[in-house]
Amino acid sequence: MLMNAPKEFIDLIYSTENQQNYIGMGNPNARILIIGREPAHDLNTDIGRDAFHQDQELNRSNWKNLFENKQIEGRCNPRRPFPNQKCLRADGNNDGTATTWVWYQKLVDLIWGREYDRPYSLRPLDFHDFCFHTDISAAAAKNLATTNKEAKEASVKERSRELFSHPFFRQFPIVILGIGKDVGQSVPLEWCAKVLGFPTNEVEKAYNADEKEPMLWVNRDTKGHRTLLHTQCLSQPSWEYITKIRDIIWSDGKSDFCWPKEY
Repeated sequence: MLMNAPKEFIDLIYSTENQQNYIGMGNPNARILIIGREPAHDLNTDIGRDAFHQDQELNRSNWKNLFENKQIEGRCNPRRPFPNQKCLRADGNNDGTATTWVWYQKLVDLIWGREYDRPYSLRPLDFHDFCFHTDISAAAAKNLATTNKEAKEASVKERSRELFSHPFFRQFPIVILGIGKDVGQSVPLEWCAKVLGFPTNEVEKAYNADEKEPMLWVNRDTKGHRTLLHTQCLSQPSWEYITKIRDIIWSDGKSDFCWPKEY
């Protein structure tokens, strides 16, 4: 059994009230939670359907396999989904990966103050060791333009009730909600209060999307223990933008709470 998983996470995986197959990937002992928009798979292609099956549909059962010391089904280990992957944006046959993963790696490294003495294209993609990542919706779409709004809204509602309301998701001192202008639309601020416990009257607009700036809003819980950052989708941010995210986390005194409790 995976003995170093927190009790809340094990309870979530085995909960009969949770019918979601897609829980998330990474380190359940991490203190950084990243929530993206949806899995970026094109379900109209064989490759996209297979990737969705491997990464999302088998996700929960493979967490159980890890806990029970059984063989992983398929090729995606949810604890370390991309072993030996280089931090290189995919371009043709260069063995690269999704641009979003590259930017997640850069952001997480900034938050930790990690330095690397080689180009990013040569470093390992290991951000999943230091954070837990999931998506607000499990309704896969290749990009925002191809999103099925009805399917997404239904998925958000189901995942809010069965997944994100679980105590496991309220234990992270740092939450990055990287869904951009969905805030106030598919996922209103009331969702952040009701589901994650961040009051709506505590929003600081570090950048304001209404003024054509890249969106960066900040919520803090009433006890000051947790910080929620509403960010734009992190597939193509600027270095200045992710540095601003880092600065907010550091100014909140959260730099000492970034490292995972266990590996």
